[in-house]
Amino acid sequence: MPQTSLTTWLNKPKAVKESKSSVSAGEPAPVSPDSAHPGQRSATDEKQNRTQGNSSENVSIFGSTRKPLPPNVELRACKKEDIAALKNLTSLLLPIPYQDRFYKEIIEDPVTNNITLVATWHDDAITKGRDKGRLIGAIRCRLLPELPSTIPQPKSDDAPMLYLSTLVLLSPYRHHGIATHLLQTLTQRAVDAYGITSVGAHVWEANDEGLEWYCKRGFREVGREEGYYRKLKPSTAVVMQRKVSVMDFVGE
Repeated sequence: MPQTSLTTWLNKPKAVKESKSSVSAGEPAPVSPDSAHPGQRSATDEKQNRTQGNSSENVSIFGSTRKPLPPNVELRACKKEDIAALKNLTSLLLPIPYQDRFYKEIIEDPVTNNITLVATWHDDAITKGRDKGRLIGAIRCRLLPELPSTIPQPKSDDAPMLYLSTLVLLSPYRHHGIATHLLQTLTQRAVDAYGITSVGAHVWEANDEGLEWYCKRGFREVGREEGYYRKLKPSTAVVMQRKVSVMDFVGE
């Protein structure tokens, strides 16, 4: 299966200027392509937070204080001419390579293309929509049944889940909420187009920032799959999931 949330965390370069429309602070990115380093907490607290998730089912995964998208950033569909840059981006940020069919499906399968987005940076915001821009991030999803869970879950209907195959963002562009906007946009689109009722992802168990990022967005741990990441040590994946609610659309 595709790997998710294995971004190699790099420190944000000091030379990168903060966008005037963004607030300096963080989130972890899928881990958090958007986030700051969380404070130290005990293993017991971490486990409790991951399994319990947010205290309310009706809390948006994007939060009421989410940052506006920087004016120089455009979220758009992935085109054939983006594939080479997308391959370079994933190979740079993810330790496990994807096969060519992973990228081929984005262009050839209408559903996969509809639930894939790229984030591009334009030096001049006026050129958004007119030129291709510089590809800085991407999210690629799939529609799946519910993910396997080792924790008792309420019965669900037959609606599909939006599964995050990949969510990546270059280090200099984190801390602006871009990854959160990518996830938000596709979640809302998938609800409208495919009637999804949940969002899920596998996260490497050693990726503490990634787990923290998901927890802050209402995800909770519903299981673990040993040996999921066969080329990584440890090899276990944490299964993270959350239900979609009407609150995800508040403040659109």
